[in-house]
Amino acid sequence: MTTQREIARRAKTSLKTVSRVINRDPLVNAETRARIEAIIAEIGYEPSQAARMMRSQRSNVIGFLADGVATSSSSIDLIRGAQDVAWERGKQMMLFNIERGTASAANADSQLAAFRAEAIIYAAVFHQEVDLPDTGVPHVLLNCFDVKQRHTAIVPDDYQLAYDLTLTIFERGYKRPVFLNLNSDIVASHLRAKGFADAAAAMGHDVSGAIHTAVVSRAGTTPRLATHDILPPLFVGDQQPDLVLCGQDTMAMNVYFELGELGRKVGRDIAVASFDNLEPIVSLLQPGLSTMELPYYEMGRTAMNLAIDGGEDRQVLRLKGKFIERASM
Repeated sequence: MTTQREIARRAKTSLKTVSRVINRDPLVNAETRARIEAIIAEIGYEPSQAARMMRSQRSNVIGFLADGVATSSSSIDLIRGAQDVAWERGKQMMLFNIERGTASAANADSQLAAFRAEAIIYAAVFHQEVDLPDTGVPHVLLNCFDVKQRHTAIVPDDYQLAYDLTLTIFERGYKRPVFLNLNSDIVASHLRAKGFADAAAAMGHDVSGAIHTAVVSRAGTTPRLATHDILPPLFVGDQQPDLVLCGQDTMAMNVYFELGELGRKVGRDIAVASFDNLEPIVSLLQPGLSTMELPYYEMGRTAMNLAIDGGEDRQVLRLKGKFIERASM
C-alpha cells in the first residue's frame, strides 16, 4: 500500500510537505503542490480518514438529514448542490433519508453523534416551518425555517419568484393572467400570491379576483387538484384568461390536458407558465413549459458552505430563481 512517505520520496520533498498538501494548506508552494497532487492522482492515493480525524481532532463529517428530499424528484438538487461543495472542500457528507418524528430521525442523530459530525444540514421537501431543538451540534436548515431563529436557514424567495415571473408575464403583453395557487397550508402559497398581486399592481393591473387555490386538502385525505372545477367557468364570456400561471409543474401538466378538453391549444390560444422547472415534465410537455426555476441547487451549495464555515448569526437567506422560457408563452 502506497504511503505518504512514498509520495514524498517520488516528489523529492519532505513528508511534512506532503501532509500539508493533503490537508489543503494554502501556504504550500504552487509548483510543489501541483507535483505532489499529480503523483497522488497517478497512484490513486486515498488518505486514511481515521488518521486525519486523530491528527486534526475534526471528523470532516457533515450530516445531511433529508426529510423526504431524497425520494422527491422536485428537490433532489438540494442534495446534489450540498454534495458538490462537500467534495470540493474535502468534507464527507453523510446522507440520511428520514421522516421527522420517527425512529429514522433518532437513528440518524445517533449515527452522526458516533461519527462526531461537525454540523448537520436538515432539508425539508418543501418550504415550511420546522421546530428543531438546539442539540449542541450546529444546524443549517434547508428549504425550511425555525420561527424561534435557533438555526441559520436557506429558503427560496417565493415572494420574489412570483413577483419577477408576474412582471415578465405583463411585460410579454399578457393582460388577464389567472393564478392557480398551491394549498393554502403551504408557506409558499401566501408568499407567491402576494408577489403575484404586488407585481400586477406595479404594472397597473388588479388581479384580486384572479387567484384561485387549485390544490384542495381536507383532514385525513390526500391533497387533490381542483383545476377541473376552476378552469371551465373561467373560459366563458368576454374576459377569458390569456395566461394560466400554475403553482407547480405537475399542476401545469394537468392544466395542459384540461385546456385541450376546453378546445384551447397551449402556446397558440392560451399561454401557460409555472414554478419549479421539473424535468422531464417541462421538456416533455408540448409545447415546452415556461417556468420559474427554484434555486434548489444553489440552496444546497449555500447550506453546505454555511455548515462548513459556521452560520452562527442564525440568519434566514432567501435565494432568487431564474425564469426559463419555452414555447408555452
